[in-house]
Amino acid sequence: MRKYWKSMAIVIGIVLGIGTFYVNSAMSAENYPDFAIQTLSGDPEEVESLVLDGSYIISSPANYVSTDLKITAQGSSYHSRSFLDRIIGYYPTVIKELQEEHRTFMRGKHPMVNLFFEDNEFLAYAYADHRISSLGPNNFNFEISVLNKADDKVNSFTLEVPDEENVNHVFVIDVQLVEDTIYIITQNMMRNNEGFNDEMHIYEIDLVSQELTNNEALLKYTQWNEDIHTHIQLVENSPTAANKHIILLKMEEAMMEAAESIRVTDSKQEIIFYNLATKENETVNVPGLSLEENQLSFVEGSTIYFTRIEEQELIITPYRLGENQVDQDFRIQLQATIENEPLQIPMISVKEGKLYVVSYQMDSNSNGDVVVVDIQTGKTLFEGQIALETSSEEQGKFELYLNEIYIN
Repeated sequence: MRKYWKSMAIVIGIVLGIGTFYVNSAMSAENYPDFAIQTLSGDPEEVESLVLDGSYIISSPANYVSTDLKITAQGSSYHSRSFLDRIIGYYPTVIKELQEEHRTFMRGKHPMVNLFFEDNEFLAYAYADHRISSLGPNNFNFEISVLNKADDKVNSFTLEVPDEENVNHVFVIDVQLVEDTIYIITQNMMRNNEGFNDEMHIYEIDLVSQELTNNEALLKYTQWNEDIHTHIQLVENSPTAANKHIILLKMEEAMMEAAESIRVTDSKQEIIFYNLATKENETVNVPGLSLEENQLSFVEGSTIYFTRIEEQELIITPYRLGENQVDQDFRIQLQATIENEPLQIPMISVKEGKLYVVSYQMDSNSNGDVVVVDIQTGKTLFEGQIALETSSEEQGKFELYLNEIYIN
């Protein structure tokens, strides 16, 4: 019996720890406040489909409480994650809904939004798997599954990643489905004679024959080259939405090593547009617009949108790709400010021609902005704030961090 006492003590400790976790969560839940999206102007129906996910935090020398919450037009609800969920991590709302609607298909899939594509007919998934040996990663394969929603049939197969002997890593960053072709956009680390280089890559796979039909490196670059750091970002609106083109933001920063840190001495940005149908790419030059001052924030159809902050205004500049035209700015007055912190560009999402703007953060001294704008006209359809439904001194200090906008 003695040789088992350590194992028994560990098990008892885990059980007590989990029990304490749930007791503390239940006791704390009684004091959680109610948040609401309050209307300042416009039509409240514009936020009926809006879902905000975030974290509510109370931090003091004597206590620390953090729990997940969801805020909608109907109010707020708290959903403390289980002990296991907190270890595994956060699942985006898109993944949660896919798991509920297509439970069988989603079983065993990695819960990352960028691995999925969905439209009215299909739900597609692609993942780059590999093995680890004493020589490092090898045996790279694409795991591909496509669900036909009409008959619930699933087309699943595996393909070897080409040029596997020179591949050190493959990260899937987007999946697109156009007719019978699935496009897998990846960021690859490739071996070469001098070490490693990076590639933004695109693979085309025919779903009928289950064969690779095209394999192309969109960009080749080195992340760290002497004192230059290069970063490539895929720009999109909804990760699961259908797009017939790819927009990449290339950023180069010149770095200088100081006494105790590394600082950026110069930077430049470049926008690259790639058409999936024609396989043509071009560098986008936006006339009269500085990319250092304007952030490329989102895409809607063939229009890309830049944002910047001026005092308390969010300024949005649309640029139509096909016509090489910058449209009129539209301005959104922001109300919320965090004391002693600069105003940041808020969370932005677009759906069905409407722009949703939501503050990332609020606290016990400030509310959060919620604005809905018609992106065709620039007209503000709704202006409101995330605020406590009832405020009192007993509530004390808190912080609210929002990490996701979801529109049903």
